[in-house]
Amino acid sequence: MKVRRLGGSDARGCWKIDSVTPTLEPEPDSLAFAFSGGRMLVGPGLQIPQVAALGQAFRTTAGPIRLGVLGARACYAIAIEEGATPDGDLTSVGLRELFARVEDAAVVSMAARASQTLAWWFGHAYCGRCGTETGPHETEMARACPSCGALHFPRINPAVITLVHRHSDEVLLAHDKRFRPGFFALLAGFVEPGETLEEAVAREVREEVGVEVDDIRYFGSQSWPFPSQLMVGFFARYRRGEIAVQESEITEARWFHVDRMPDPQDRPPTFSIAGRLIAGFLEQAARARGNRVGT
Repeated sequence: MKVRRLGGSDARGCWKIDSVTPTLEPEPDSLAFAFSGGRMLVGPGLQIPQVAALGQAFRTTAGPIRLGVLGARACYAIAIEEGATPDGDLTSVGLRELFARVEDAAVVSMAARASQTLAWWFGHAYCGRCGTETGPHETEMARACPSCGALHFPRINPAVITLVHRHSDEVLLAHDKRFRPGFFALLAGFVEPGETLEEAVAREVREEVGVEVDDIRYFGSQSWPFPSQLMVGFFARYRRGEIAVQESEITEARWFHVDRMPDPQDRPPTFSIAGRLIAGFLEQAARARGNRVGT
């Protein structure tokens, strides 16, 4: 199995491997990104446990699958049977809670990689073309079909998320039917075949709230393992139109002045790209206001 450094300077200290192949003998001090029932096992203080700390009181349903390294320590994705009780001081935590509480970006990135790797591993246990059981490819990050030769690579679903602004002090937020009362967020949706990211932004905004945008500007991206999305964030300027919500998904959408935004608990948290988009715009608005006062 070949291991190579990620291209360019990588302050997080993560490494990338050419294939994800189960191994029966992880390194003694390797880290276990282990999941049971969709929750990850952690030690005291949300520390990532060593593989040995998992004990033998459960059945492994996938892995260990080597993911890469953090610092000098190898990392493995492991799925254990749902409902198993781990040994020692281990507890389980949902990924959203983990992301909200862990400040180390490298740990968050590896946890996302582990979750998505396991989702792919189970999702392609059988070939979608002919139905034959698949197995790990020897050199590629893929599951291979021994019957028809199809390769099934990890599936990443690109989605755009957009902060629509009007002038320099208003933000368009929406309440989705799935949200709890009082919670407002940004507009988002999956990229469709044949679209650019910018075209997806314009289409999603038009479909969901009925307005047109321009000046679409890239903000950043985030791996979002719920289950396997890549969220690509944008700012977009309101161009024209009146709000008309897509009632099958959204119950309300309206403009919020930067001084009258929903309380922090009623909008996306800052560990998410949605929260960072909002925080970034509020910072821009504050700077613009300060410059006007200064002149």
